[in-house]
Amino acid sequence: MAVLGAAALAAGWDPRVTLDVVRLGLFDPPGDVFAAVMFHYATLPRLVVSLLAGASLGLAGAAMQAVLRNPLASPTTLGVATGAQFALALAALAGPAAAFLPREAWSFIGAIGAGGLVYLIGKRHDFEPARLALAGMAISLFLSAASAALVLFNEQQLAFLFLWGSGHLAQSDWTGVVVLFAAFLLAAAALVAASRVIGLLAVGDTLAESLGLKTETARLAILIVAVALTAAVVAEVGIVGFVGLAIPAVVRLCRPRSVAVTLLASAGLGALALFAADALAQLLSGSSGRLVPAGAVTALFGAPVLFLLLARTRLASRPKPAAKISVGTFHDAGPGLFLQLAIVLGLLALAALTIGRTGAGWELLDPARDGTLLLARLPRVLGAGLAGAAIALSGLLVQKIVGNDLASPELLGISGGAAAAIVLAALTLGVLSRTTLLLCGFVGAIGATLIVLWFARRHRDQIAAVLLAGIALGVFLDSIVRIALANASMQAVSLLTWLSGSTVLVSLPETLWLAVFLALALGLVLAGSRAIALLDLGAELPQSLGLKVRAVQAATLILAALLASAATMVIGPLSFVGLIAPHLARLFRTRLFAQHVVATVLFGAIVMVASDFVGRVAMSPWQLPGGLVAGLFGSLGFILLAGRQERRAGAR
Repeated sequence: MAVLGAAALAAGWDPRVTLDVVRLGLFDPPGDVFAAVMFHYATLPRLVVSLLAGASLGLAGAAMQAVLRNPLASPTTLGVATGAQFALALAALAGPAAAFLPREAWSFIGAIGAGGLVYLIGKRHDFEPARLALAGMAISLFLSAASAALVLFNEQQLAFLFLWGSGHLAQSDWTGVVVLFAAFLLAAAALVAASRVIGLLAVGDTLAESLGLKTETARLAILIVAVALTAAVVAEVGIVGFVGLAIPAVVRLCRPRSVAVTLLASAGLGALALFAADALAQLLSGSSGRLVPAGAVTALFGAPVLFLLLARTRLASRPKPAAKISVGTFHDAGPGLFLQLAIVLGLLALAALTIGRTGAGWELLDPARDGTLLLARLPRVLGAGLAGAAIALSGLLVQKIVGNDLASPELLGISGGAAAAIVLAALTLGVLSRTTLLLCGFVGAIGATLIVLWFARRHRDQIAAVLLAGIALGVFLDSIVRIALANASMQAVSLLTWLSGSTVLVSLPETLWLAVFLALALGLVLAGSRAIALLDLGAELPQSLGLKVRAVQAATLILAALLASAATMVIGPLSFVGLIAPHLARLFRTRLFAQHVVATVLFGAIVMVASDFVGRVAMSPWQLPGGLVAGLFGSLGFILLAGRQERRAGAR
């Protein structure tokens, strides 16, 4: 109670004001008592909304994790919250044309659309935890990038999206309380009544079906209830991360006696968590004079809690099917493949340099006449290609270190560590040289990598645990960046441009030193390709062959962190490029790891040059950042690629 009282004081509660409200009538405060009116219509509704929203997210997360048997499931990791936000952005743009439905309905449509797509993808993989979470992150990234694009083109209409989308709980009346209370009451009653069904689904479909339960129908019905509850929360307060992911994990540690107790305990603990986070957000807002979203604070404190949980527990893993060894499916790529990829890259670079779009239509630049414009575009094209190649090579090295092709610098928080370190250094130390920023980015990237590797070693053969640690770390670092930018001045504008992956500010000297560094890194990887390739075999066999495994892992780790921080420093964090480029290279099933390395680098450059070109000309005169376009197409490409691989596996 003392903790709750302190949090209430931090949230703006004043005993004298409360006495005035009680004396004058809580539900009919007179207009001449300003403090009582503010408490009644602003402070008190915000306090109640924080409790209801936290309870709703905790309840929804517990239900999702139980019926999907997936500790990674939550409203944010399954794309549900992002889908609701994207639908609300579209409804805001439509204006009066969308007024025939309330915002809660639009939020539900977006949430059910995104969640349904993730469900269909996960069903093809038997709801395997890591694959389902990766599909959810891909959908979330795509919708987040699409929302960011809408904001760029409609800044005045969607200016609210940045702060509200981070989970801002400010209220002006009791409307949000009524909506959330009704949604929570109905959802809680339905889920508690279905607790026996949820328990059977959590045990497994085989047992549930033997008892006569229609598992598919029951799972969909429960997920729809959880999605609807999440949509109501997003419609009222925006996206609040980590509550639906971390709170049920904390509750499970206490070993509740029944599913109903698990659901209700998750709701109660979620309410307290978001209440405390919002109180702290108001304290930070009051001290800085700027608004700090509560969603960023929940991530700031939720991630360390999840780290501690992962350090003390092991996630239940499903048995893996026996690996099928295919004979004769690999081939030597030879110079032909690399020549074809180099030609494609060259043609894309030439198109990006010479093709433009104006109000009069498409135009082709003449080198003799438009040399100045060509020189202005050259750093942008070079920066995009080199950064894409660097982050792709970093992604391939990270996959070798972790031992799983689902790993990448952005999914494991490595790019986020570099970005957070660079942002904090720029905001606290002022104008810094590129060398200093690179060192700061390297420190952040190497620190994030070491944390994830520690979890990877503790949870061997459990990619779900590694991904969960990466998700937690990435959201934690993103919350630091958001809070830092909320308290920044005009310098935040340029940082926001950089964070979106824009190549507009890239200079020719930056591209030259990045080219030199990438060439050195590529040479080192090719020289040590045999040793790095042996990391796939574990530790014992390479050691028996005389390989110093730990030394190779440490050197590979340092190089991957340097590559990620260098690419991040030049054009900002890049999403899904480091994940999809190695997968694209794997389609050619090259026999030698050195060939795979070269193909990965070329594919990374192709993806980024194409993304930057499309972002520049697709909606001229407006321009989309290349990193944003890469996130859009990279996420879609990975989803299609995963589906293609699944069909091939089924055919074999």
